[in-house]
Amino acid sequence: MGAMIFSQLESVSKRDRVVALLKEAILSGKINSGDPIVESQVARQLGVGQALIREALIELEHQGFVQRQPYRGTRVTTLSRGDIEQIFRLRSELEPLAAQWAQENATRDDIEALRRLVEGMRQGAADLDLETFYEHDLAFHRKLWEMSKNKYLVEALERIVIPLFAFFVMKTQRIRESYTQSVIMHEKIVDALDTMEAMDVRRLVQEIMGAFREEWLTKLLPDDESPR
Repeated sequence: MGAMIFSQLESVSKRDRVVALLKEAILSGKINSGDPIVESQVARQLGVGQALIREALIELEHQGFVQRQPYRGTRVTTLSRGDIEQIFRLRSELEPLAAQWAQENATRDDIEALRRLVEGMRQGAADLDLETFYEHDLAFHRKLWEMSKNKYLVEALERIVIPLFAFFVMKTQRIRESYTQSVIMHEKIVDALDTMEAMDVRRLVQEIMGAFREEWLTKLLPDDESPR
């Protein structure tokens, strides 16, 4: 990342402004998956303090776009085919369980909140705005997990799923495909939460996770591709 990527900010930067600039650099391909992000270099290019860059990277880690490791620094999230297989194997057990418990706890307000998030996904798909689609998609799943009322299940799903979402955005940003089918799948989940028994919801989400796995593996890592 030695090449000049950023120009200095004209005024004192806010953390969210730095987050937005770093995310745009990642999504545009200026910084690729697996690339290191050196705090001192970014701070110098933006003309801000290194502490602010560190705060921004913590936020990007929360969003799944970077991975921070002690003594190894920060890199843009990258996942191998094996990583994705393992994530989906675990996700296909945990998320259906979260959906089952969510159905048992769901209120009318919860259902309406999920429907609004699906509408946000639909708008993002219609506008071919992948970042908007991703934000509403991720918010949908986080809402579903929170409805389970089990903080340990939520923490486990956050840890394994968020990097997958971010990696998906990075790998498909320049494809700009229609995500209408995903919207339909999420609508089915909301309808099931509203009308079906808890175990039936769990089975439906298991089926959907299987479909997502095949689609995501095809889009993220074709058979002849692996991370650098």
